[in-house]
Amino acid sequence: MTFMDLIWTSAASIPAALSAWLAARVLEPHLSPRLDVRLWQAARLAAFAPILVVLGAGLIPQQQSANASSVQVILGDGAQQTVPVAAPLFQPILDFAELTVSSVPAALLPLIAVLYLAGLTIMAARGVLQRGQIRTLIRASVADNGRLSELAQRWRAHLGLPQTLAPVRVVDAVISPFVVGIKPVILAPDTLAKRDDAEAAIAHELMHIKRGDERDRLIGEALAALIWFNPVYRAIERRLAAARELACDADVLDALGPDQRRPYAEAIAGLAPMPAVATGFLTDLERLRKRRVEAALSHTGAKPRALAAVLAGAAILLAGAPSAALAVMLSGQEVQGAETRVLSEAVGEQVLAAQEAAQAEDHQRALDILNTIEPQSPYDAFIVEQLKARALFELDDFPASVEAFEAALVSGGANEEERYRVETAILQLSLVMEDYEAVSQSLERLLQFDFPMSGQMSRTVAQAYLQLDEFEAALPYAEYARQVQDGEDRDTLLLLQYLYEQTGRADDATAMRQIRLALFPEN
Repeated sequence: MTFMDLIWTSAASIPAALSAWLAARVLEPHLSPRLDVRLWQAARLAAFAPILVVLGAGLIPQQQSANASSVQVILGDGAQQTVPVAAPLFQPILDFAELTVSSVPAALLPLIAVLYLAGLTIMAARGVLQRGQIRTLIRASVADNGRLSELAQRWRAHLGLPQTLAPVRVVDAVISPFVVGIKPVILAPDTLAKRDDAEAAIAHELMHIKRGDERDRLIGEALAALIWFNPVYRAIERRLAAARELACDADVLDALGPDQRRPYAEAIAGLAPMPAVATGFLTDLERLRKRRVEAALSHTGAKPRALAAVLAGAAILLAGAPSAALAVMLSGQEVQGAETRVLSEAVGEQVLAAQEAAQAEDHQRALDILNTIEPQSPYDAFIVEQLKARALFELDDFPASVEAFEAALVSGGANEEERYRVETAILQLSLVMEDYEAVSQSLERLLQFDFPMSGQMSRTVAQAYLQLDEFEAALPYAEYARQVQDGEDRDTLLLLQYLYEQTGRADDATAMRQIRLALFPEN
């Protein structure tokens, strides 16, 4: 996946997040606070489903060829090998019926990337500033060695938490207690120890730690920064933040007992303001306060049903499925891993016009169109140059055709299989022109590719070695070509006969001659 693929895929998170948000809002009133947390976590996952699908697709190894047929070949030692059947000489390297043309002007792509990075930078800077606020409070705080620490010690034991976890620090500020940091610290106002609701406050913060809420909040912040342009995702995180508070309240009330519902609700009602970094995605704190008071007063201690959780999560994930499919299309990748690259819009239109001219056998017109194109990307350049090469070949300008194929290779836009096929074309053209120095160089490059060799390609290599008078080197390729081809071929038999003669294998040469004369008596 390229950087631009990531941007296009991230754009698909907007409809995915919207679908998940709508589904979750429908289900939310029918679930318990604890299940609401899982519900909105599933919505978060559904919003990122497009990115996860495309990233997963990118990890699947790409197929060597999307359209090459293959045959099973029995080698001399009895082993079997699958060999793709090569395309004929100068067949188009890609299917123009499936050519993908970008609807976004290439000139805008850098601008889009810059805007995305600018937004990401702003989000990162915002996070740094918020952390600075917290560091200021922590520097001004002191470790509590009194009642709050005793309450924290008692509740750590009650919740099964390590006693060294989340030390309590107090600060001279009008704030509500809150947890902060990956290595959590409970920060509280220095007046809390004198209040009746101190135990409820400490229990609430330690319950957040036991539930992993602070870690979940930090994950949400990081994900929101990655898709900062998605307002629906931030709405999901706001609902999730509120659900975490309500679920934490429910867990604390279960631990305190039913007789503590009213005192706990009163403690919530008397909460002081919180620093911005501690509120996370929470914006309407007064409304949330009212919801928490109402939920505390009506708390029954009912446990969530596992089936309901599974069904709710499945519904949310299914809501994001269509957008995941959209992301695959936007990213320019197919799920099976086959690569689909994109021509920029202006170049694509001209390429299609040149292709129409070539199909009408007007190769000069095709070449004239191609010569006016200004490629916007390495892939553009590769396609244009290899089309020029084909047009020049049809016009019998073989040296210029080779130059165009070489330009296609150095464009940087070809994948490994395409480079292999272009090198094959250069080798064949060099043979036609009897440029055996170029044949030798091309052959050396070609044999470095890790592709199973077709019968046609193997015979071409044998012919190249023959022209270089390297008969021993040519013979295995000619034998392999005969082995994998579909039926006997007169030219292959003749090539083998000649090579056997040149390498002193008279009996094999005679056998090839007899087979050739029996199958092709007219020759």
